Amino acid sequence: MNIEIEKLTPALAEDYARFFDMTPHDVNVDEHKCYCVTWRGDDSYANGEAHWFPTREERRARAIGFVRDGSIQGYLAYSGDEIVGWCNANADCQTCVDYLRSYWPIAQYPTGVRVKSIFCFMIAPEMQRQGVATALVERVCKDAADEGFDYVEAYINKEFNESEHDFRGPPEMFKKCGFDIYAQRDGRAVARKALKKTEIQETGL
Repeated sequence: MNIEIEKLTPALAEDYARFFDMTPHDVNVDEHKCYCVTWRGDDSYANGEAHWFPTREERRARAIGFVRDGSIQGYLAYSGDEIVGWCNANADCQTCVDYLRSYWPIAQYPTGVRVKSIFCFMIAPEMQRQGVATALVERVCKDAADEGFDYVEAYINKEFNESEHDFRGPPEMFKKCGFDIYAQRDGRAVARKALKKTEIQETGL
């Protein structure tokens, strides 16, 4: 199967929104369509903006704006002209990482260490278990290495439960892509891939 991965750009904002319009997720309750508005850059939170918006219509409109201004970042998977997958990967979302530290064992990073975070996936139902998410992770890691990042991290559940719509991805996929379990707590784990040798590796921080 030929899957092409494209970095999300402002020009793809409407296509991005239509993918969420058409793709079942969040237990298939239409009003709960998320448009991935929570995992976005810090600048979009600067004026006390909410992490969630009360209606689907507002989330959709906000998502288009957040894609256009670069707050929502990540990659789209295409099969031909059709979007079949999404991965939210963002290095400008310290607000999000700080929130997750309440639940996941995420360390405070030494100054100068650059981490790209993978927050979530959405894959079209008919394309699941066909390597789409793996292709997205591989592209995230390639670009992060090219851009000089030290690590790519993902915040996952140790036991992946597809029936519960686990949008964080299975541990086996990250292991296949060269990630290690860096830390774990209460059934949650940080999967991390080192892209180059850093102070963290040398000191065990």
